[in-house]
Amino acid sequence: MGLLVHTLRRTSVSTTLLVLFALLLVGCPAGGTATIPTPETGAPAEEPAEVATPPAEEGELAGTIRVAVVRGAMIDTMRRLADMFMAENPGVTVTVEEEPEGGAFDALIAAGNQPDLIVVSFGSLIGRLAAGGAVLPLEDMPGADELFARLEPATVDELYGHLYYVPVGADVTLMIYNKELFEEAGLDPDQPPATWDEFLAAAEAIDQLPNRPTGENVYGTVFWNDALAWGGWYWNMLQPIYLNANQNQCLLLNQLGTDIVFDRPECSLAEFFAFNQEAQQFAPPTMEQNFFSRTIGMWPQYGYSWEPNLRTAAEQPMVVGEDVGVAPVPVPETGDTPYTTYGGRGFMILRTTPERENLAWRFIQFLMEDENNLIFLQELGYLPVLTSLKEDPYFQDPARQPFIEALENAVLPQQFDAADRVANQLLGVYQSAVVEGTMTPEQAVEQAAQRAREELQTQ
Repeated sequence: MGLLVHTLRRTSVSTTLLVLFALLLVGCPAGGTATIPTPETGAPAEEPAEVATPPAEEGELAGTIRVAVVRGAMIDTMRRLADMFMAENPGVTVTVEEEPEGGAFDALIAAGNQPDLIVVSFGSLIGRLAAGGAVLPLEDMPGADELFARLEPATVDELYGHLYYVPVGADVTLMIYNKELFEEAGLDPDQPPATWDEFLAAAEAIDQLPNRPTGENVYGTVFWNDALAWGGWYWNMLQPIYLNANQNQCLLLNQLGTDIVFDRPECSLAEFFAFNQEAQQFAPPTMEQNFFSRTIGMWPQYGYSWEPNLRTAAEQPMVVGEDVGVAPVPVPETGDTPYTTYGGRGFMILRTTPERENLAWRFIQFLMEDENNLIFLQELGYLPVLTSLKEDPYFQDPARQPFIEALENAVLPQQFDAADRVANQLLGVYQSAVVEGTMTPEQAVEQAAQRAREELQTQ
């Protein structure tokens, strides 16, 4: 079936999506396997990054800047916001263009034809551009202290000693479940599973329901196994289960991005593999049959920005609180904290000239004013990163409240380039261990660690 409206927005972000997902692209990236050549990631360069000097005199704004965004609705939204900025500043021209396929800006940068401002997904592209010296540090720009003080601290990541991006909107991953299938299976639709054992029991009960009149099987759960080749972006959709397993004691890499940590016992990667092996027994092999087909009991990878897909569900729109519910991703034991992963977008300024860089910064300041940021969030389906907007009436809607509450335990993905390469190796092992069932969880940890360390040694 025609899968996933939301994927169109995410599609331009991850550099592997377009080649691999013909179903439709996901809300988060796309592109072939094009990568941005960068120096070694890990410890930052010894010399501090150069910071642009603010203009000597304040005055009427003038000049031209280019803004690159992903295809789809974001172009329309950013053009509307650019028109508002230009109306306030008649001497300014802001052009909004589609970013290169997969967010591959390296050719434009090499040719000196890069845009001034880009809107990137949280993740390794931020680290790659920062490590390569292609983007401007922002902490010394005029008004930066005030702007960063208004942001949710958990969304801001200092890389190589600098702040290279301004988060503009967030997303988090929760579990969505089909209340009608719960009832049909004799389960309480108002008591979604909170632990791994409860999840597996519910998945088994739903999995035993008869086929639908169309002949489609009913499955207890589903995982986006089609996306296992998509690296760090897809790892962020699996990471809540990993964080729940180790109670946020571990990510993939150490704090410098120079070595993995996931093979340590306290990281509980073996337990992560074991749970997913069991859950996969009650899931289809791919997402060709997806949650919105009304044949899947639970999907523990649902993000806030997938909401448009509810409106295009099979037969009729799905409605949170009526025929579907949302809940935290289950945890190993009662009393454990349910964690989630931050997704979202951030603004970055590519190095050009001081005049263009400062004009791009002024445009960011305009975009991050409460009323303008709210336009971005409402039109594109993101959660607030400005602390002042969390109490906005728009986000007090009962259907949005579970996502707002989840922000309290959201963890930002590691944004080193190395994190994406390590995630690719880990997900390759996941395919063998979980989807194909060809190795034990302990063997999976050992092989993933070996492959990841070999990958880190290649650069």
